Amino acid sequence: MKKTLLLALIPLLSGCGLLFVNGPPSGWQEIQDPDQLETMAITQPCTGNAGYGVLLVDLMPGAFFGLGAIAGLPDTTGKEKVQSQVMFALLATPYLAGAVMGVKKVSDCKAFNARLFELHEGRTSSLTSYEWLDEFFPLPDLGVTGLDPVFGVPINQDH
Repeated sequence: MKKTLLLALIPLLSGCGLLFVNGPPSGWQEIQDPDQLETMAITQPCTGNAGYGVLLVDLMPGAFFGLGAIAGLPDTTGKEKVQSQVMFALLATPYLAGAVMGVKKVSDCKAFNARLFELHEGRTSSLTSYEWLDEFFPLPDLGVTGLDPVFGVPINQDH
């Protein structure tokens, strides 16, 4: 009786990929405004690579039950073996479905973050150049000449 109850409760432990992994907000692919995407990323954060750890909770038992579905119970033959394979397949289904959906959510989140980074880089590419610093803060000419200790050549700032 306890074994049957335990087997009945096992599918309730699945679904970590569905419950604990968050995908990006829907409709993010059509948005071209980086500010709006950034607002979406802040208000509705998605799970990045950290979601893969949670997916192992679904993947490991799913793989175990999947192998059981292929092999069946070792001491059974005929109709009993088919029944055990069906039981293992039914037990593997929610785990593997949760893992697949979780991987899809993590992949979508990575694509969302890449898109946000791409649009953000396109908007600030002129600000990332540091050439404007030389115009406002030029290097001072101290009028010092020195000797390069490696090659023995005098260093002059007039070059």
